[in-house]
Amino acid sequence: MHRYLNFVDGAWSDSAAPRLDVDNPSTGEVVATLPDSTTVDVDAAVAAARRAFVDGPWARMTPADRADVLRGLAGALEARFDTLADGLVADTGTTARLAPMLQAGAPLAHLRDFADMAPLLSEPVPFPIQTTPGLGQWELHREPLGVVAGFTAYNFPLFLAVWKAAPAMLAGNTVVLKPSPLTPFGLNALAEACLEVGLPPGVLNIVHGDRIAGEALVAHRDVDLVTFTGSTAVGKAVMAAAAGTAKEVLLELGGKSPGIVLPDANAELAVRGTLFSSMMNSGQACVATTRMLVPDSRYDEFCELLAARAREMVLGPADDPLTDVGPVVSARQCEKVEKFIATAVEQGARVLVGDERPEGLPAGGHYVSPTVLVDLDNDNVAAKDEIFGPVLSVLRYSDVEDAIRIANDSEYGLAASVWGTDLGRARAVASRIQSGLCWINDVAQADVRRTPFAGKKQSGVGSELGTDGLYAYTKTKSLYTALDADIDARPYSAVGGEWE
Repeated sequence: MHRYLNFVDGAWSDSAAPRLDVDNPSTGEVVATLPDSTTVDVDAAVAAARRAFVDGPWARMTPADRADVLRGLAGALEARFDTLADGLVADTGTTARLAPMLQAGAPLAHLRDFADMAPLLSEPVPFPIQTTPGLGQWELHREPLGVVAGFTAYNFPLFLAVWKAAPAMLAGNTVVLKPSPLTPFGLNALAEACLEVGLPPGVLNIVHGDRIAGEALVAHRDVDLVTFTGSTAVGKAVMAAAAGTAKEVLLELGGKSPGIVLPDANAELAVRGTLFSSMMNSGQACVATTRMLVPDSRYDEFCELLAARAREMVLGPADDPLTDVGPVVSARQCEKVEKFIATAVEQGARVLVGDERPEGLPAGGHYVSPTVLVDLDNDNVAAKDEIFGPVLSVLRYSDVEDAIRIANDSEYGLAASVWGTDLGRARAVASRIQSGLCWINDVAQADVRRTPFAGKKQSGVGSELGTDGLYAYTKTKSLYTALDADIDARPYSAVGGEWE
């Protein structure tokens, strides 16, 4: 059984706190423990990050040199890629078919993507020289904020750690990460890579634990920015706690993303894409398109095709190469998803697929059958709330205006997809969807370097990724340089003199 430690000031650090169990979602077997860190542990990690920022070399290195370190981290992780991928399968329950690309490969690519953004930070932005009221020039500088606290959700632990730590570190900040206590492996591997490449002590710190550590980190006076990925309810609590010290926040929160099927859509493409999006990682993805909106004229056709394709999906242990849908992350999450399904049926939904659990699955595993719910409206709990399990709700609409109304009738605004062969019409519909991200005839695409990821409504605050996401980890400084010494041109030239 593995015994996880905190990673503070460039070294492994034990804690006097009680320990929490970590299980394998596929079997329910306890495979590791980690410290339920206290305020003392958080204080030590934040102090190390503050020292590294104020006294260490990191903030004074060039962005290009910091980018080289990020590339080194990618290389160190890549050198142990098979072990990394296998560990993330056991840690998260993501299938062996998907984890090498999604849980392991994507973070390495994104480390390099962020490193390639270093030129955006290299030089100040000069403005034209002004001649009045005096000869001078303004410049815009982007400086690091200081200590960044990052919270990563259980669904994509290493992936989200990179999305937070890499741009923060590239900008010259130091970082304290708190992973979900359910999935510690990926961040432990990141700490090992930090040791291997010789990252200066305190630049990246990791504190395990649950609520005590989380609340202490958010409220800490020496933390300058909190970046959090998780549920909207917890995100609101993070924002409220951060307000006590007026620190900045970046929140990537929940979603109930619609997938609008236009009347001319390619049925096979729309069905396969939406099923992939809603069932990927056992439905534990904030951007999953879990509401499929289908026109009345094609509703029966799509339900028939959805049933056929969903029944082809294999539910099983994450490490089985034949598995399409693995377990959800915990017994608690399994119970929550099953309760959602039961409530949805009580409110009028019909289970099209998912009412039978396959035999032969490990008894302790956290399995929910891929489920498709039909004959429900947008007031049903399965259409309103983020379930975070392998559940797709299929709603019918009368015309395109009705589809847009239903899609926007949500407290969330994270992602959406539009399916149709007339691209002009599809783009017109996409422009009216209240979401920060929208795909046309596809799902699950991301461009780390060029496009931001920003939820609308209660799906988030601020931006991740792209130029906006990088600059979120900086503070602007306006610098003015006078280019002459003509005191008579200054507005204060008459101070102490005679007034006419």
